[in-house]
Amino acid sequence: MSTHLYIATAKKQSGKLAKGMFVEIIIRNASRPPTQKEVVEAINKKYGDKTAVNGLSISNFDIVKQ
Repeated sequence: MSTHLYIATAKKQSGKLAKGMFVEIIIRNASRPPTQKEVVEAINKKYGDKTAVNGLSISNFDIVKQ
């Protein structure tokens, strides 16, 4: 199957998450965009624990397929 790369960029500040912070997320074997959980986990992995909280809405991000 195929692999897709998405870039999720924060549109506004929310707690420790600053506007403009971004992550690259790879989705394998599916053509769907990343889920809220995948975005939050990627942000926390890149910028440190509790940068993004679980209640953070996916609508706070611009998600673009590359």
